[in-house]
Amino acid sequence: MDRLHQSIEAEIPRLRRYARALCRDVAAADDLVQDCLTRALAKLHLWQEGTDLRAWLFTILHNQHVNRIRRAVREGAAVEL
Repeated sequence: MDRLHQSIEAEIPRLRRYARALCRDVAAADDLVQDCLTRALAKLHLWQEGTDLRAWLFTILHNQHVNRIRRAVREGAAVEL
């Protein structure tokens, strides 16, 4: 299990780069990565040994991003007057 946590930690720089490309905002990207890692650690029991950990993490990150966009559309955009 400890080796798995180290493997996840090693993917953080790649996750941050991908999140910055998606969000185009450093703070939002860092929040997205944090949400991704929180979800990944909570759902670690669902990851199957022998599968690609990087792909699993990137899928979680991408799905978190899509969920945020959908939530923003549903709630409407805030416009300053």
